[in-house]
Amino acid sequence: MYANVNGIKIYYEIFGEGKPLMIIWGMGGEIGSFVDKLKETKNYKLITFDNRGTGRTDKPNDEYTIEIMAEDAISLLDELKIQKVSILGISMGSRIAITMAAKYPDRVSNLILNVAAAKSAQNSDENSKEAYEKLKQVANNPKLLNAMGKYPPSSTSFLRLFDALTSYDGTKYLKEIKSPTLIVNGTQDSSTPIKYAKELFDRIQNSKLIMAKEDHFFIRTKPELLIDPMNKFIFKKNGF
Repeated sequence: MYANVNGIKIYYEIFGEGKPLMIIWGMGGEIGSFVDKLKETKNYKLITFDNRGTGRTDKPNDEYTIEIMAEDAISLLDELKIQKVSILGISMGSRIAITMAAKYPDRVSNLILNVAAAKSAQNSDENSKEAYEKLKQVANNPKLLNAMGKYPPSSTSFLRLFDALTSYDGTKYLKEIKSPTLIVNGTQDSSTPIKYAKELFDRIQNSKLIMAKEDHFFIRTKPELLIDPMNKFIFKKNGF
């Protein structure tokens, strides 16, 4: 399905009848198999969409910023007449989710941040610098772009997304977040060092941090490491 919001046409899908949960994907990501794992739980009304610049959503020839993409997501909720949701932000999607939770606290009931950081680490960590350099080179490799999904970003839109990712500094937003927050990151994530997860935990009130002994892509290989703690968190089975 499509919605015309915030000046672009966004592709979205909705599944289930449970608690509303909006999923915001990482850079170049699109609706994929992880949704099927969440559908199996039958706990959620899943609102999932392709960010601007990728998937079946428009790829405008304008500057992309995390703040603009946060407005895209809020505008989609407005169009769908959904007032309040839990938000799962994955990788770049975590930065979009952080911005939404800070700017629209009345719209976010719970915040789940996966392989998350408030800013990019390429200027402060040598391993991360290498990871980001490799990521940027994807734009020049059609095979790698096409491997990102069924509806991959273009080279131009990928670079716009990369610039949005690396220019963002959301540390100023962290103290504004009021929603209960779960952070689930990996200890072996070269692009997102552990200290960035700890920064989120230290600066976001009412937050919990879980570290898995995994890399940046563990929701693809071991999705239960995110789904299980998220279910307990949202449904308060752990008293948090």
